[in-house]
Amino acid sequence: MTASGGFTPIEEAPVFGFIGGDPCVDFVNTSDHWPVPAKGDQLRTYANLLAWLVQAGLIDAETHGILGHAARAQPEEAQRVLERARTFRAQLRSVLVAASSGERAEGRTVAALSVAVRKAQTHSELLPADRHFVWALDPAHRSRLDWPIWRLSHAAASLLTSESLHHVRECADAGCQWMFLDRSRNHSRRWCDMAVCGNRAKARRNYARRKAKQEPSSD
Repeated sequence: MTASGGFTPIEEAPVFGFIGGDPCVDFVNTSDHWPVPAKGDQLRTYANLLAWLVQAGLIDAETHGILGHAARAQPEEAQRVLERARTFRAQLRSVLVAASSGERAEGRTVAALSVAVRKAQTHSELLPADRHFVWALDPAHRSRLDWPIWRLSHAAASLLTSESLHHVRECADAGCQWMFLDRSRNHSRRWCDMAVCGNRAKARRNYARRKAKQEPSSD
């Protein structure tokens, strides 16, 4: 929110990181302090949530404006929707972590995501796209504050029912909890971002080697 009473303009919004390779993966990366996501949560306000959706390409500027107006009129409900979005994020991350480790996701969590997807479908319509059809949210409902969760539910359903799910990984850096979609040729990518976590790991290895050479022999 801004002091003028308006919603944070898109151009003044925080800039989020997008290294996950899929909007849903990037969504769970909006916090990197699990299991206490509030500590490092980038989605502190409903305005942040909308800004993230715009930058992720999941809503356009017009929808951003419509939802921003609705949030100003219903600030308490906007806060409740934000909390539901955070809960959805935690549930989605739980399923992605299970998939990345080859484990079965918790049944209650999968059921909760299923409920979210079904709710999104009740506000969707079948639309032609090229030579096939797609489920898309009905624009008539764009003023509903739950729209971001519905949009994310659509994206989650696409990822969770695709082959891409088998290539979701968690960063190998023990100090990083970001996830990514491994699209490397042999699916051997280990780091969420080679320029950050990869180089940090390389620096640690080099330091360990130098230290080992400097230590006197025990013989």
